[in-house]
Amino acid sequence: MHVLKVGYMFVAVLSDKPEIREQFCKMVGKETGKDDISFYNTNFQGRLITLVEPSLYPDKIQPLLYTLSISDYVVLLVETLTPKIGELIVALNSLKMDKGVIVTCVNLPLSGTVLEKYEKVADMAAAKEKVLSLQASEASQEMIALVDKSFAVKSVGNVALGVMKSGTMKKHDKLFLLPDKKEIEIRTIQINDKDVEEAKTGDRFGVAYKGDILERGVLVPLRNEFQVENIVNGKFSQSPFFKDELKGKIHAYSNMQFIEGNVSDSELRLDRPMAFQKGESVAVVDASNQKLRIAGVFQSKW
Repeated sequence: MHVLKVGYMFVAVLSDKPEIREQFCKMVGKETGKDDISFYNTNFQGRLITLVEPSLYPDKIQPLLYTLSISDYVVLLVETLTPKIGELIVALNSLKMDKGVIVTCVNLPLSGTVLEKYEKVADMAAAKEKVLSLQASEASQEMIALVDKSFAVKSVGNVALGVMKSGTMKKHDKLFLLPDKKEIEIRTIQINDKDVEEAKTGDRFGVAYKGDILERGVLVPLRNEFQVENIVNGKFSQSPFFKDELKGKIHAYSNMQFIEGNVSDSELRLDRPMAFQKGESVAVVDASNQKLRIAGVFQSKW
C-alpha cells in the first residue's frame, strides 16, 4: 500500500522519453545516484523531496517497477500518446498509484483509471510547483527498507544502499534481507555522506554492515510480517488493457524482487521464493510482450 509520509516524499518521474525525465529532474533537484534507477534530491521548507527516475525505461521494464515500489507520488510527462505512454498508464492503474500530476496538452485515455484523479498542468514549471508544495502525512511505523545496491568497499567492508519506506533503522540493529533470509548487523549509517545514528522514513541511506553481499530486496527486522514462499495463493486480476493470453512464463514483481514463474486465476507459482505481506498486490509482467508488458496484478490472500 502506498501511503504518504511525514516530512518527505518520493516522487516517480515518468515519461516514454528519458531525456524529458532527466530535464525535469534537473529542474527540481540535484542528482545523488545513477544506475538503472536515478535519484535527485531537493530540500524545500524543511521537507526532503526525492525524485526517482527509471533511467533504463522503456528499454527495460524492471526500472519502472523499482521506481514505483519506492514512490508515493507521480509526475507523468507526456508529449504525444505512444504505446509506452499507454504502458505507463496501465502500470500506474494496476498498482493503484492514484496521487500525481500529468504534464500534457494531449487528450489521454484515462477514463476508468486511477489517473482520473491526477491534476493536469500544461508545463514542467507548474509540475515543479506541485511537487514542491506536496504535503506528507503519517505512515506505518513498521521498519521496512528497500535495498537497491550492495558492494564491498576496501577498509570499510560490505556496504548497502537503499531507501527507508517506513519506520526507523538504527546502528547495531540485526535485520533480515528478504527473500534471501540473509541476516546482517548494521555497523554504521550514512545519509548524504554524513554519519548518523539512525535512518528514518524517507531517508536515502548507505549502511556498512556485518554479513554477505546482498541482492536487491526488502530489509526488515528479524521479527516481521512478511511471508517468503514459492507459491502465493490469492486472486489474479488481468488488466483490461492486456489483450493477450498468458500461456508461458511471467515475472512477478514486488519490492525490488523480479521473479520468474507462472500465474493462474488463484495461484502464483514462482521459480524461487518471494517475500510478500498478506493482501499485497504483486505486479504480473509479460516481459517479452512487444505491445504491453504489464499483464495485471495478483493479490495475495488475507
